[in-house]
Amino acid sequence: MPGLSKVLFIGIDAGDKDLILQWAKAGDLPNFNRLLAGSAWGVTQSPVGLYVGAIWPSFYTAVSPARHGRYCYKQLQSGSYDVQRVSPRDVQAEPFWNALSQAGKRVAVIDVPKTYPAELENGLHIVDWGSHDPDPVGFSVWPESTACEIQEKFGVDSMHSCNAFRTTSDEFRNFRDALIERVDKKTRLDSYFLEQGDWDCFVTCFSESHCVGHQCWHLHDKHHRKYDPAMRIAVGDPLKDVYRSIDKAIGTLMDKAGSDANVVVFASHGMGPHYDATFMLDDILRRLEGEKPARFKRQLASLVTPVWKLLPLRLRKLARPLRRKTRVRLGVDQVDPTPGQLACRKSFSIPNNDAYGGIRINLVGREPKGIVSPGEEYEALCKSLCADLTGLINVTSGEPLVNRVLRSADIYQGRNAHLLPDLLVEWNRSAPVSEVYSPKTGTIYGEYKKCRTGDHKPEGVFFASGPAITPGEIKQPVSVMDLAPTITSLVGVKLTGVEGKPIAAVIGDS
Repeated sequence: MPGLSKVLFIGIDAGDKDLILQWAKAGDLPNFNRLLAGSAWGVTQSPVGLYVGAIWPSFYTAVSPARHGRYCYKQLQSGSYDVQRVSPRDVQAEPFWNALSQAGKRVAVIDVPKTYPAELENGLHIVDWGSHDPDPVGFSVWPESTACEIQEKFGVDSMHSCNAFRTTSDEFRNFRDALIERVDKKTRLDSYFLEQGDWDCFVTCFSESHCVGHQCWHLHDKHHRKYDPAMRIAVGDPLKDVYRSIDKAIGTLMDKAGSDANVVVFASHGMGPHYDATFMLDDILRRLEGEKPARFKRQLASLVTPVWKLLPLRLRKLARPLRRKTRVRLGVDQVDPTPGQLACRKSFSIPNNDAYGGIRINLVGREPKGIVSPGEEYEALCKSLCADLTGLINVTSGEPLVNRVLRSADIYQGRNAHLLPDLLVEWNRSAPVSEVYSPKTGTIYGEYKKCRTGDHKPEGVFFASGPAITPGEIKQPVSVMDLAPTITSLVGVKLTGVEGKPIAAVIGDS
């Protein structure tokens, strides 16, 4: 095991492994190419089926979502049918920087996603200065007195959220330029604090790769259904531009850290086209429980509309809430089901971001008004749903809609496993989805109406370089939970009570 040494950790939030390796080898990302040549590096595996929302908590706690309890920005609340937003403070496991601080190490943590300011002894923690999908609390710092200094020297994030519909070349160019400017500001902020203290562990993260991947994948991917050659000529490839700026930042920070530092760079989970059917999943489940095709309900709703228009305006205003409830009950409006509606179902969709669908079984003894009994009935329903879902066809491509359906209980065990979806639906993301069919469901239509054209892939990549680290590719994928124990071991602190293990190729076998 190497002697006690300093660690610089750089996170690349949703940096795509394949693009990084491709562009590094082509010379477009010289500092990633430098890492390839001088690091132990390899592919990382994320929490299966839950990686979009669980990736960063699983990284910094070194335990799975069945232990730390966080897998989505909104989750079904235990013992209810209510869905509520999840705060970083709801993560039920300690981040590794707490253990370092308690061991007397000097630690700085800047913009790691889905965290809250830890009161680090003789340390620094900056949250959501410039990150993707910041927590509603927004920018916050420990110690609190540092906030004014940061705002005076580096300003605040003017973007806040990257989610927006953009249609013109000017809008996409401005968006790209704003992300590059934020990378430059973050680099200056990191450099300022990196130069200030004798840090044992300095942790920072760039999220601009996440933002540009979601919003501009169609400008990069020539096979995307929204790819526009004229727009590509006018704007270029925003992904490559932003990745280049991050690559430059990595070089700057590595140089400032010095040749005696251990450097760990982690691109968390990748990007690809936003082709999935999560937005249709609850419609599919309702149809599998015998609900009539939506076209009949829409016909019924259309018969009521002429009568509605004949009513005096005063009566229409009074009756509007009742009409709205009726349309929701008929499935005419695309809105989330109410808790009362979910209580009457055997299964229903629950939030799990979009890359995988999440299904909850309305289980007796777990849900307030459970319908499905544990044991044989539960097992039979799960088996039936797996068969029905894998039997669906994406009419656009003629291919199966679903690659596979996973049982969470087969993958995850822990005190918070009861919070997870029962079934995880892995979509076949080879083509866009707007029409699905099976003999059991008939044809179901849907439309993805949000602004994102890119969405996540499960694999990431990491690089670890240092005086005692032997360069070379690590052939076996490592878990994201292994990174924190590796970082703490490089600083001379053993992380206990976690699921992850130090990476032997980085710290040695001892």
